[in-house]
Amino acid sequence: IFGGSLLGIFAGFYFWWPKVFGHLLGEKLGKWNFWLMIIGFNMTFGPMHILGLQGMSRRIDSYSPGFGFEFWNMFASIGSFVIALGVLMFVINIITSARKARTAPPVGLDPWDARSLEWFTPNPTPAHNFDDDIQVSSLDEFWHRKYGEDENGRVVRVATAEEVCQDGSATDTHLPSPSYWPVILAAGLPFVAFGLIYTLWFCVLGGILIFMGIYGWIFEPVDDPDGPHGHHDDGDDHDEPSDEVSTETAEEAPVG
Repeated sequence: IFGGSLLGIFAGFYFWWPKVFGHLLGEKLGKWNFWLMIIGFNMTFGPMHILGLQGMSRRIDSYSPGFGFEFWNMFASIGSFVIALGVLMFVINIITSARKARTAPPVGLDPWDARSLEWFTPNPTPAHNFDDDIQVSSLDEFWHRKYGEDENGRVVRVATAEEVCQDGSATDTHLPSPSYWPVILAAGLPFVAFGLIYTLWFCVLGGILIFMGIYGWIFEPVDDPDGPHGHHDDGDDHDEPSDEVSTETAEEAPVG
């Protein structure tokens, strides 16, 4: 679970960090984060295979001395602290990178020479996501818009990220208004989980909250002209009236 999930989650943090926050995490601290977690992972979970072969049962918090389990359990415990040190490097990386980002140059549109659709948007991604719908014709659409093949079948660059990416300047995209119904729905889930363990009355309470959240969410208006939609500070999503008069209107307007 640790190697297949948690390491992948940390990799995702580094990959999508510029997409969310507009700046990269530090490479030096990132390497420390990586190596400490890899070493700590193997130090922690590797000895468990040996202990299992020696006859130690899983998930026990104590064992009698004299079975020969002491060394490898201590080794695994040290490994867990190495993992914690690696996570600490990640936290420090977040803080220092955020401070440096105030004076650092922009990260650019395509720091990883990426392949997937989310990189069509600028960094960080605007509130409305995409300016226009993207017509997808291949598995890695973003990649194939940047690269093609020459007459010999070799991959060659045909466009830069600046030519391919959207500029995020769309102002006519309607975004759903803020809603508290999803919060009510989510609040019911812990009650259901608690009730399944201790008493079913909590399941009833959680079920009521979940039903209220779903019911209110379904019938909530999706178009609230007075709500903020991510494009105007005053919350008005409509186009401002123009002071200019069109030529046709000027010609049709009565004089005097």
